[in-house]
Amino acid sequence: MHAPEVGEDDVERILRRDYPAAAHADIRATIERLEVRFKWRVVIACLKNAAGDVAKLHRQLADAPGYYRDIMWEAESPNEKKRWSRWERLSDDERATFAAEDRRQYEDWLHRA
Repeated sequence: MHAPEVGEDDVERILRRDYPAAAHADIRATIERLEVRFKWRVVIACLKNAAGDVAKLHRQLADAPGYYRDIMWEAESPNEKKRWSRWERLSDDERATFAAEDRRQYEDWLHRA
């Protein structure tokens, strides 16, 4: 799994891009209170997983302190997560292909206008 380098500026950009303006103040307040390792990476993952759904975002952020690894895994490596039970049986080439696809889709999502 690749570890994206993201920060507060990315969170703000994605918040403005993907979420209704009326919800921004409440979302920002929730993010401000969040205490979790890899905070900005986890918040970005929550934003991605919620896909513009404010209620789902609040659930993701509420779950983040206990499940931040799962949240990041879902956002950053969906192919690996989906295939985890048989990941070891895949060839090195298949795993590399899925990993590259995961990284590409994440970066495309992160940087889209």
